[in-house]
Amino acid sequence: MKVRMTVSRPAVIAAGALALAFFPLAVACSSGSKTGTPAGAPAPGGASGGPLSAAGTGVGGSSATAGAAASMPGGGAAAGGGIATGGGVATGSTVAAGGSAGSDTASGGSGVGGMAGGSAGAMSMAGTNGADPCGGMPPTHKLNVQAASGQHVHGNAGLDTRAKTMLGKLIVDYGVDGGSYTPFFGKRGYHVIGVPHYTACPAPDLVGDRTRVGTCRLGEIQAAEKAVVATLTQLQGQYPEEDWGYFLDANGKLRWSDVATTGFSHGSTTAAVTARIYACVWRAVSRSGPRDNTCGNGVCKLPLDPATAYNANCADDNVADWLDQPSKTPMDRFYSMVGMQDEQCGDIMFNTFRTKYLGVPVVFDIAGADLSTSHQFFSSTRGHHSFLDIDTTILNSVAIGDIAFAIPPENRNPNF
Repeated sequence: MKVRMTVSRPAVIAAGALALAFFPLAVACSSGSKTGTPAGAPAPGGASGGPLSAAGTGVGGSSATAGAAASMPGGGAAAGGGIATGGGVATGSTVAAGGSAGSDTASGGSGVGGMAGGSAGAMSMAGTNGADPCGGMPPTHKLNVQAASGQHVHGNAGLDTRAKTMLGKLIVDYGVDGGSYTPFFGKRGYHVIGVPHYTACPAPDLVGDRTRVGTCRLGEIQAAEKAVVATLTQLQGQYPEEDWGYFLDANGKLRWSDVATTGFSHGSTTAAVTARIYACVWRAVSRSGPRDNTCGNGVCKLPLDPATAYNANCADDNVADWLDQPSKTPMDRFYSMVGMQDEQCGDIMFNTFRTKYLGVPVVFDIAGADLSTSHQFFSSTRGHHSFLDIDTTILNSVAIGDIAFAIPPENRNPNF
């Protein structure tokens, strides 16, 4: 059992009379004494346009102006600033240089601002207990996970306290038309909730009305949010030692800024819609998506060339209007994983082009692939693939999972 510094125990959020039809929850769960690892005083944030909050939690990625070449899932560059491997200071940012790879020591305390070094470059997220980087409500308390060491699964929700660092981040998995708990995320320090089964909207559904599919997807998102809030509330009441209440604000609402949305196929697009037009989130990772357009030319071919993959001048009638709406979430928090043999590959690449994902499409499963320059990862060997289990038979699949989901170095490659 690993011993960690004890922090104040969170107030238990009463489950009340909520009887959930959404998730079957296990009755038994082991208990024990394991705490979270709060950071010291949070560092001051960067410029208002960057992902660092005023209180310096720094849980965003590099700013768009920091450039695609340096764009990685961590840091907090102010506009015009760059990010250096191993930490680096962005112009206008008060985050001190992070010395060794993975170090995020900031002026005034051990906040979570810097960029972790290494090719996978994930940000350290220990103790993300400062103000909401998206400008919403801050956590009501410091993360305080005291459950016994091990995996704790309750239906479609779970966490794994064997992770070296509990991240204080929640995966909301849409799946295709409903999600589940996935050990990859739990072992790497996430709390995880799979949304309940839902009736997926017709998509892309563009004939005669390019607003229809986005409006329908908002209904999916609102239903998912209601279910997630109810699940968090119930789990906090039943298993307070797991601190599910950390993801609810003082009013009992979901704190989207500590949520990573993800999904496969239809759900991959709903995950992106959530981050674009519904809420500012921590990460939005689409697996075989996002889409909602008919501008592609089918499968993608090597060498990967956007000019042949889609029609860049595609008529607006073939593009859902949500792609053209301003994003509530900074674009450096969006990632996409795509199989080149997917018939929707061109459509997906058009979406990431239209919505301005960082970098240029990169084929990740070939020797010598540079994974540090893009948020758009393409597999030369897969088609419409879930990528959820981070298939180790695909070269670099674990690495892109670590990058996209911002796994800190100490949580990578768990051996349990």
